[in-house]
Amino acid sequence: MRSVLAAIAATTLLAGGALAADDAARAQPQTPPQWTVGGFGTLGAVWHQEDDTQFRRSVDQRRGARANELDFGVDSALGLQVHGVLTPQWSVTAQAVMNQGRHGEWGPHLVWGFVKYLPNDWSEIRVGRLVTDIFIDGDSRHVGYAYTTVRPYTDVYGRLTYDGFDGIDASVQRPLGDGVLRFKVFGGRTRGSVYLNQNEHPMNLGRTFGATLDWIGPELSFKLSWGRMVTTRNDTNGDLRSALGDVAAMGAALNLPQLAAQASARAGEITASNRVGYLGAALAWERGPFSLQLMGTDMSMTAFPGFEGWGAGLTAAYRFGRWKPYVTYSRSVIDPNERRLDLPLERLPDLAVLSQVWGGLHDYTRHDQYTIGAGVRYDVTENVALKLQVDRIEAKRSSSLLDDKGFVPGMAAGPAGPFVEDASARSLTLFSASLDFVF
Repeated sequence: MRSVLAAIAATTLLAGGALAADDAARAQPQTPPQWTVGGFGTLGAVWHQEDDTQFRRSVDQRRGARANELDFGVDSALGLQVHGVLTPQWSVTAQAVMNQGRHGEWGPHLVWGFVKYLPNDWSEIRVGRLVTDIFIDGDSRHVGYAYTTVRPYTDVYGRLTYDGFDGIDASVQRPLGDGVLRFKVFGGRTRGSVYLNQNEHPMNLGRTFGATLDWIGPELSFKLSWGRMVTTRNDTNGDLRSALGDVAAMGAALNLPQLAAQASARAGEITASNRVGYLGAALAWERGPFSLQLMGTDMSMTAFPGFEGWGAGLTAAYRFGRWKPYVTYSRSVIDPNERRLDLPLERLPDLAVLSQVWGGLHDYTRHDQYTIGAGVRYDVTENVALKLQVDRIEAKRSSSLLDDKGFVPGMAAGPAGPFVEDASARSLTLFSASLDFVF
């Protein structure tokens, strides 16, 4: 965190050093503020036939599309943006989006709300409510018109929902070859949430920091993204830590040294902090009617027992006239770190509940899912696009899908929390249609 703040400070000082050279420009008479209003929207519908399954485009959605029901809530959204140029150096931007929120409501929420300062023509500083810069197609997952497909890769971007923050970013850019190279650093207070097993998991009092590096050329573009979200007040597993301490004492009293040692070690590994890490790379290429996009991510989370995972996505398209057919593929895998706890249930049957909780904890966000899709985009007008898409989703275990009770498939409610109930494999064919527009 300290190094990122230092980078932000260095960028700010670098931009500030150019102020002296801009004194003459700032001394010129200022024009009145200029205001523009724009927006975007998506009217989307999805349908599938997989019983006891809800499809969600992202893990912050409380509910998804159920079997044999035409659902308009998963993809539909409406956004409004106001931009004001106050002076040649200063501007303000606010963007509100109305979509299905994590509580099932449809009220608008503020996605962007910042002040931007341009000290010169090669740097900028923004302060306020911002979004982490991880998308190669644009700066938001809400603007469906910016994407070739109906939605960003659900298997990858659908899991990265801690993507907003209140803070600052600073960027510099320079020509390099036949393109432009841009470097950005950012930091602030984390915003975002995850909904699993009838529980919401916000990143309370979390801190976000990271950096991105882009190169944008006439045919080829790439993006490198790195980020960390940290919270030190997330004692969700505090009760489990206490229970393991009791088990360790029990093992010592009953002369079960292995149980005592394992329980004591596991209790010591549970902390009140959680660190979510992200490292991503994306490449986009376009020449004539052909276009190709490839991206990959590495993800980690330290909340006990700790999880490691990766994701990848690929889209290839060919445009002729207003039509743009495409094929797409994505996959993501998340596995828990193995934390061994051998409970002697034959001798101590009262530990059965702890055994259930232990299994549920390891499988809480376990994920192994891929999607193969094909579709077509038709540009009705310059600002309106119609998309039709069919996806085949194969999930050995999924924390993106939900069952009809709101649990991750394979999980169930128990007296001490969710536990593993049965196999969670799901296979479904998803049909999607969307009308995307900007204005």
